[in-house]
Amino acid sequence: MVTPAKNTVCLWYDGGAEEAARFYAQTFPDSSVGEVGLAPGCGPMPRRQ
Repeated sequence: MVTPAKNTVCLWYDGGAEEAARFYAQTFPDSSVGEVGLAPGCGPMPRRQ
């Protein structure tokens, strides 16, 4: 069973967001970047893991 996260952080950037999120996650023990959502324009948001 996976333990739920104590918090979830959502970052919104105009470029370099994934790099910033990975840096942020490395700063705190037991942190990781989970799902990454990309929002190109007004369409549905594709997701990566």
